[in-house]
Amino acid sequence: MIEFVYRYCPLCATPLREQIVGAVARPSCPACGFVLYLSPKVVTVVVIEHEGQLLLGRREIEPGRGKWSFCSGYVDRGEELEEAALREVKEETNLSVELLDLLGLYSRKGSPHLLVAYRARPLAGSLDGLAPQPGEVSELALFRPEAVPELAFPFDYDILRDWQALVSGARVQRR
Repeated sequence: MIEFVYRYCPLCATPLREQIVGAVARPSCPACGFVLYLSPKVVTVVVIEHEGQLLLGRREIEPGRGKWSFCSGYVDRGEELEEAALREVKEETNLSVELLDLLGLYSRKGSPHLLVAYRARPLAGSLDGLAPQPGEVSELALFRPEAVPELAFPFDYDILRDWQALVSGARVQRR
């Protein structure tokens, strides 16, 4: 049985039931036929590079509290991906960055997230007085790729691997 948050049909208020629709179990309304398609939540991730090092933030909140991660966050409805990426960096670090290119797209079976990862570099002078903004990150630090501490999410390791392959000129191997 799938888990879903919505209990009632948004059209007729009948309790939703799990039904097979297109070979997939989905929350559906037995009265009016409405099918609730649970879409993934889009997340932007920004890999900030500076002089061969990566900027990571120590997470202050769950999930992954106390572990390190790239700047990331949810894309708001109607927001452009690049705009969301820049906004998340500003919210977590107060840095201004330039997005260099798309690093990759990441998803996993069973995960409610679709990640869009970018490479970026800080704009001139923006690393002066580097300090996290209140909220999700308690500390910011630059790490050499070989000295990256324990990361918060499995996706972080995929992104790090692909970034290393890209900057070394190796071909990125996908699962």
